[in-house]
Amino acid sequence: MIPSNRPVLGRDLDTVRQEFGLLTNDIIWVLSMSITRWMQVVRQAPDEPVKDPGLALLVRFLAQHPELAVIPKPPTASEMFALMNEITTIEPKRFAAYFGSEASAAYRWMRPDGRPSSTVQRLMHFLHTVLLMHPPAQRAQVLEDWRKTVLQEGRSRGIDNVLESGRWTPPADTEQP
Repeated sequence: MIPSNRPVLGRDLDTVRQEFGLLTNDIIWVLSMSITRWMQVVRQAPDEPVKDPGLALLVRFLAQHPELAVIPKPPTASEMFALMNEITTIEPKRFAAYFGSEASAAYRWMRPDGRPSSTVQRLMHFLHTVLLMHPPAQRAQVLEDWRKTVLQEGRSRGIDNVLESGRWTPPADTEQP
């Protein structure tokens, strides 16, 4: 992936990111970089050798051992929807609201080319993980606790029942606190 006859260049970091199928946020976590440093190395000096030899060696090591640059694969929206429906019946518009999105988002997410935002994917990943950490008999309580959290967040935003409405925008005549 990175030729051995030259130093690691700024663009090699993005090549590694693409090879692993990672988002920029994910690779900067894997490489322990800030977004500012990423932009300096990858965008502003793509054809320059990486100045930090430790970073260059980390990138080269990961290129040689791609199994280490793993960011957990989040469940697809369909997988998450199916798991939640094994626990309790959830309509698509309510499903989207569980993740801070408008009702119509669930239909987009379920399409083969549909994909939630990276924030929603992370939330799905964590909820999925917590649900699977519990025995099936306890999963309903975990989901019920999350439902209460979602409803409370909605109420704090001036929405009486976000799961019923499927909307995270308060009615126009409601004042924000």
